[in-house]
Amino acid sequence: MSIVILHHDLEPTEKRLEELFKDREIDVNMFDVRDVDISDFVDADLVLNRVYASVANRDYASIDRTLNLIQKLEEQGLNCLNSYMTSLFDYNKFESYIAMKNSGIKTPKTRFVKNQTNISDLFEDISYEFTFPIIIKRNTGGRGKDISKVFSRDEFFEDLDKKFNLAYQEKYMGDFIIQEFINSSRDYDCRIGIIDGEFVFSYKRSLISKKEGEIPWLASVSNGSIEGEYEAQEKEIILALNATKSIGARFNELDVMFTENGPCIIENNPTPNYITTEIEDQKRMELFIDIIKNSLNPKKNEE
Repeated sequence: MSIVILHHDLEPTEKRLEELFKDREIDVNMFDVRDVDISDFVDADLVLNRVYASVANRDYASIDRTLNLIQKLEEQGLNCLNSYMTSLFDYNKFESYIAMKNSGIKTPKTRFVKNQTNISDLFEDISYEFTFPIIIKRNTGGRGKDISKVFSRDEFFEDLDKKFNLAYQEKYMGDFIIQEFINSSRDYDCRIGIIDGEFVFSYKRSLISKKEGEIPWLASVSNGSIEGEYEAQEKEIILALNATKSIGARFNELDVMFTENGPCIIENNPTPNYITTEIEDQKRMELFIDIIKNSLNPKKNEE
C-alpha cells in the first residue's frame, strides 16, 4: 500500500504519522498541498488529508485548494481520508451544524455571517433567537483563534467589525458564525474519539477564559486547557457516534460540553492535532495507523 499524507506546514503530528507508517512497512509520501498537482498521485492507494482547518487562519487559499484537489482525486476513484464531504464539514462549521441539526443532534443554534451588509437586520434576528452572551467565531479555522464571547449589542457590532477588518488583513475568506453560548455545568469539556463507527477513547479538557477575570468557558489545549482522564458515558458516546455519522467521518474527535440538560456537541474535528509527547496521544496515533492498515484496501493487504 502506498499512502500520501497531504499537509500544509509539517507539524510534529505528521512527522510522527510518517514514522508509524514506515514502521509498519507502508510506503508513504509527504505532499505539501501548495506544491502538488493531481498527476503526482498516480501511484497512490490512499490520500490521508492532514490539512488542518486552522490553516485557514494564515492561508485560506490552501483550504480551497485542498477541497478542490480531494474532489478531483475522488472523481478519479482514489480513496481519500478524510473524504471530500467530510473535509467540507471540517472546514465549514455552519455546514457541519446544518448536517447535525438535520440528524437531530443536540448542538448550539448557529447563524451564518458572510459580510457586514444588513448587519443591523441580522442583530434584530438573533435578538429573538439567542440570549446573550453569544459566541462569534470564524466559520473556518480552529485552535481558539478569533473566537469571542459577546455580552451586548455594542459588543456585537464592535466585535464583528474587528473580525472583518482582521479577516481582510489576513486574506481570510471563510466568513463567520454566531453561535448560542452553551453554559457548562462542569469546569471541563470532553473530547470523544470515533474511528470507523466505534468509540475508541475519551478525555477531558479544563475550561479556560479569554479575558482576565472572566469565568472559564472555552476548552482549547492550544490556549492552555489541561487534558485529563475521563470515561465517557453511554449517552455521550451515542451522541458522538450519531454526530460523526451525520458528517460521514471515518475518523473524528468531537468536543462535547456538559449541560444541565445533558451533553451537547460543540464541534466535529475530523483532522485533530496530537501533542506527540503525550503517551495517550501516541496510543491514539498508533490506533489510527492500525485502523488504516487493517481496514482499507483489503484486497491489497491480502496480496
